[in-house]
Amino acid sequence: MDPAPGNKNLITDILGIQVGHAEDNKIGTGVTVITGDKPFSAAVDVRGGGPGTRETDMLSLENSIGRADAIVLSGGSAFGLDACSEVQDLLRQDNKGYKVGKAVVPLVPGAVIFDLNINDNPHINIIGEHSPWRKLANKAYKSANTDFLLGSFGAGCGATTATLKGGQGSTSWTQTFSNGEKYTVGAIVVNNAVGNPLLNNGPHFLSANLEFGNEYGGYGVSNDLYDNVLRAKRLPSSIGQTEIFNDISSNTVIGVVATDAPLTRSNLKRLSIMAHDGIARSLSPSHTPMDGDTIFSITTYQDIKEQVLENTDILALGARASDCVARACNRAIYEAESIGASKPGWKNLFL
Repeated sequence: MDPAPGNKNLITDILGIQVGHAEDNKIGTGVTVITGDKPFSAAVDVRGGGPGTRETDMLSLENSIGRADAIVLSGGSAFGLDACSEVQDLLRQDNKGYKVGKAVVPLVPGAVIFDLNINDNPHINIIGEHSPWRKLANKAYKSANTDFLLGSFGAGCGATTATLKGGQGSTSWTQTFSNGEKYTVGAIVVNNAVGNPLLNNGPHFLSANLEFGNEYGGYGVSNDLYDNVLRAKRLPSSIGQTEIFNDISSNTVIGVVATDAPLTRSNLKRLSIMAHDGIARSLSPSHTPMDGDTIFSITTYQDIKEQVLENTDILALGARASDCVARACNRAIYEAESIGASKPGWKNLFL
């Protein structure tokens, strides 16, 4: 079989991974949970200048643990980090976690996007009222499955980009490597970028050359030259680049890349580093001073202490992870629908 996406073209094509999500369209926010029956070996790489994260130090190579029982992607900015605590409680009820003597401590790294300006959010303005992200996290965790929705769902509910409604996207890729084994790489991202995902003013995506089939519209590659200026033929108003990028404090891309390949923690770190290239290939600009661009990397393969794959295979896995992230960023835009006062969806403008 030739290299191709997995059966679902989702991160859950990797056996042992489940995704659950919940969203509140009235508020314009949501939570996405990546989990499984067993803990993941994990690493992380943060490239944005304004991240909102939890438990990323635990995943640093110089530290001892390097595992995750679940990973949470959430809206809500710093408030949304509360979703990790809810998932931690639920994992503990399921007796999942890092065992220290008689104690069971679920380890739940997470990252958030800023989506507080989509709709009026009274929940964060009332003293003494709990934020909604715990409730959403509870629902997301309990709905975890191998099937899930793309676009304005989960943490992508309130996501926006410079020009269009953002959202939640996912892709996968399977191929045979030099040792004769077939491995799958997948990605899930929440695309809330300050950058523009389109080639100029669209409808073509910046990384249209990576599309498989018609996963984000099938428009193919444009012959237009990239000029870094929007001329807004079909966008809702004539928007100049300065106007688009005048608020870089409220955007970011967060996500998870995953594989079933036998990777060490150092290999996983390299995977997350290379996966960031997918953000840069699909959005302009990326990794800005106030972005929180964060990519976690995980493997479902258990107990790898020493590198068993050739460096050429690590390179290939990283390249495919980058491709998957770029494609997932585009699928997030393609599938997103406008909610409340958010920006228009790609399909609203180009279909």
